[in-house]
Amino acid sequence: MNYDFNSFHKDCGNVEVINSPQGLIVYCPKCRVLANIEAVSGKVSPADACKINPTQRQVIGKQSANVNCGGYAE
Repeated sequence: MNYDFNSFHKDCGNVEVINSPQGLIVYCPKCRVLANIEAVSGKVSPADACKINPTQRQVIGKQSANVNCGGYAE
């Protein structure tokens, strides 16, 4: 699966992906927030993953509600 986590803490910058025993984790050093990459990312096709412009990527699958809006996922 290909993940587009570009909207996760997009105003913070320096968001990193960390390989952990539990899987891939997205980390925002500014806010000190860790999140599972599957929970906070849009899923994209391999062809869309190669696109440079994130607005051209078509998200497939489901993404947790409000995860990138500072709200609570329901």
